[in-house]
Amino acid sequence: MLFVRWQRVRIVKSVQTKVCVDGSLMKEYVLDEPLTENFLKFLENFGSVRFLEQLRKPYFSFEKEMFISIKGFTGDSNVEVRYKKENNDLVGDYFHLLLYYYDQGDRGILALKGQEDSIRKRMKPRLSHLPGNGV
Repeated sequence: MLFVRWQRVRIVKSVQTKVCVDGSLMKEYVLDEPLTENFLKFLENFGSVRFLEQLRKPYFSFEKEMFISIKGFTGDSNVEVRYKKENNDLVGDYFHLLLYYYDQGDRGILALKGQEDSIRKRMKPRLSHLPGNGV
């Protein structure tokens, strides 16, 4: 899969950080570039992406089970990222990794999948006692 070259997007600032009712950590970031449709297609390699294009501004959400969720509007520079409660110390850099590996195409996908495997191995001992957790 080939992706259109996208300058490495950087997080300009973290606007808000809060702990949600379910214990997950939510961070709202401002990026130096808006999120593109190609980036959202890249995300499909790592989890489920939903699009609501019927809105005035096309909305998307990305879910990576046991890792993070990302919500925002296509073409907007603000994005909300939620880190799962049980693993927020292990997946705290995952959004940064997505931004980093995006412009590397297939090589980036393979590299990030390797990083995910490493994170999952560290998750396994803490989640093995919970019923129905197939990490």
